[in-house]
Amino acid sequence: MKSTDWKRYTVLGSAISLQLVISLLLSPINQIEKAIGQEEEATSIFDVDFGFPRKNTFNLGTPFLVQYDNTTTLKPIGDPGLGNFELTFAGYGIINGTLRYNDNGTGIYITNPNDGTVYQKGIIEIRTEDGSDSIKTIYESVSRSDNDSQSDNRNLVLDNGAMFFDSSSSSRGELLFLNNKVGVYKDMIDLNRGNLTTIAWKWK
Repeated sequence: MKSTDWKRYTVLGSAISLQLVISLLLSPINQIEKAIGQEEEATSIFDVDFGFPRKNTFNLGTPFLVQYDNTTTLKPIGDPGLGNFELTFAGYGIINGTLRYNDNGTGIYITNPNDGTVYQKGIIEIRTEDGSDSIKTIYESVSRSDNDSQSDNRNLVLDNGAMFFDSSSSSRGELLFLNNKVGVYKDMIDLNRGNLTTIAWKWK
């Protein structure tokens, strides 16, 4: 992918919101590594350990959302070797420690050939386990392949981004409190496994 194509993709999103998110979410990769390791045993949001951040001067408190997803399809955009894809994924999560849900999403994954930075944007539909309510959120993030000293695993990608919930929850639904809300999130993508773990904080 040419540099001009990369610029065209990045213009798609809200640059101001992403810059704000990146400035706030500078805590290291080990926070989410611990969450991935505890995926099978976690029963609520409070069972996932997000402690011990290094070089993090911001305290966003306890995340309100924890989500685990697996990639279901990958469709290369152009040359597969460039690391650009259209993708779908599905999984499950927990909100506020008690509200369990299932999710599925679609998006794009675009790699900047100059420095390895990754841009992502897509839509996620969240549904309560009993199917009685649902809501959609647009997500957008910027990340970089983890080639620094924070981790020996070069197949991990750390995202910092924002989630913009729409107003599609029903008037008496369990997800009504998310209508027109904004969240900030970080997630880790394991390129070997094709899965990702997301933690999010309510912003608005």
